[in-house]
Amino acid sequence: MNVSFVGCGGMAAHYLAVYRDLDWVRVVSAVDINPENAQRAAEFVGSAATSDYAAALAPDVDAVIISTPNSAHRPQAVAAIEAGKHVLLQKPVAAKLADAQAIAAAAARSTRTVGLYMSYFDQPLVHDLRDMVSQGWLGDLVHCYARLAHKGGMMWSGEALQGNPTWRGSIEETGGGCFIQLAVHYIHIFEWISGARVARATGFTRNLHCPGLEGEDLACAVFEMDSGAMITIDTAWCTHGEELAVHGTLGRFHYRDNQWLAVASSAGPFRGRVAEYSGGLTQAFGGPQGEEQRMEIRPPAFGDVTNPLNQHRAFLEAARDGRPAFVSIASGVHDMWVVCALYESAKTGRAVEIP
Repeated sequence: MNVSFVGCGGMAAHYLAVYRDLDWVRVVSAVDINPENAQRAAEFVGSAATSDYAAALAPDVDAVIISTPNSAHRPQAVAAIEAGKHVLLQKPVAAKLADAQAIAAAAARSTRTVGLYMSYFDQPLVHDLRDMVSQGWLGDLVHCYARLAHKGGMMWSGEALQGNPTWRGSIEETGGGCFIQLAVHYIHIFEWISGARVARATGFTRNLHCPGLEGEDLACAVFEMDSGAMITIDTAWCTHGEELAVHGTLGRFHYRDNQWLAVASSAGPFRGRVAEYSGGLTQAFGGPQGEEQRMEIRPPAFGDVTNPLNQHRAFLEAARDGRPAFVSIASGVHDMWVVCALYESAKTGRAVEIP
């Protein structure tokens, strides 16, 4: 399979090993507006380097991997889809909802594999969490919580104030700030594990410590699902830390800083891909509860081609075999609806319904 890798800097560089190490994949062009990024990637995978996107549409290209700024997604993805290429697009789908819908419409007309890359599905623990929910091991879901924060915004703000702005500091190019960039991961995960949909959004956004950025560096959102369960998602570009927690009527799951897992359930033992729980009960207010067990679980590397859940490998295999992508563009458009509802709530001070 001949691949054009479009957008070679930032996080994209971490995925290149997958394309280098699969013996049935050949990168024929590394495309980046920054010639140094393109050249570095080309040397790593043994391809040609260019700043001309037309190379991705060449007749010998089977698949186009797009990891460019959000505002570039619509013209690049639609052109590749209409040229008959398989396309894997970095999340979020686009900077604007209308652009995301245009990409989804093009994908719906295509007979090729078109999907969205979301890195958290590389992690076996996320798939274990879904099994815990689907098997009733946590009981009925009551509340899901996520916090995803890093200090990148403060770095980008400082660079912008010194005359070196980044696309992440532009609302036109990103569609917002930390929330659109970070929260889509957990919006998608919580709906995927539960089978429920976000129905209503409310929240707040602020720019507290990043004057060089146009968008928010802090956002706090509360979502109501159509099941009645609640979701809280906090994102920030001005502090650091990550948590994922799911609470149900029978048990709880708490994963911190991509390393430490604590689980408990009164439903008995659980054995997953990486999570194991031996069971045991303890007396507490309200009756017997599962005894908490803790373990260390680290995620696989982004470029680990031996990981069958690696979403770049999974996409390439789906394209090869004529199957749909694991994450569809249409599902990513729904994530965009939720993001837009949060931004509308932050602007108006009212809860906003999700179409």
